Amino acid sequence: MDKFKLVLKAITGLILFCYPLVIYLSFKYQVINIAIFWIATFLILRLITLPNQFSNIGWLAKIVTCFGLLLALISWVFDKFQFLLYYPVATNLLFLIFFGYSLYQPQNIIEKFARLKQGNLSISTIRYTRKVTICWCLFFILNGSIALITCFIHDMYWWTIYNGLISYLCTGLFMGVEWIVRQKIKH
Repeated sequence: MDKFKLVLKAITGLILFCYPLVIYLSFKYQVINIAIFWIATFLILRLITLPNQFSNIGWLAKIVTCFGLLLALISWVFDKFQFLLYYPVATNLLFLIFFGYSLYQPQNIIEKFARLKQGNLSISTIRYTRKVTICWCLFFILNGSIALITCFIHDMYWWTIYNGLISYLCTGLFMGVEWIVRQKIKH
């Protein structure tokens, strides 16, 4: 059963990663109702496969998944498929809230991740994790704002290109640059 759940989690993760492309193709080929059904199905399966333990990331993953499911259901009920376009905006907003809220906690989210790997952290490392958390907040503001603009311009091509490619590349670039900076700070 664990292997099945792992495979299911990988498949649902891949499908959700391809969400912008799925939406684009379903609009292009006018099969949006079918796409909504499958998106909702995969989001429900995603909820089932997410761990039941209460952790910061587990909680966030469930909230993001529930929000995607809500947008799919609203789109289907009101026959307004444009609600589906706001999933990337909502994801950035939820991550911004989560990371921003962690700045007001004894340990920010990046510090928690660092402690999982290293245990005790120096004062300078703790300060660094706070700066990285702030940078992620700024990234989510910028990325979410651009995602929102792509919803308003009513051009599926540009919505898909940004939310299904450029946004992912920017996220990967940001992670890569942060990793390089962290390596230089360590040495």
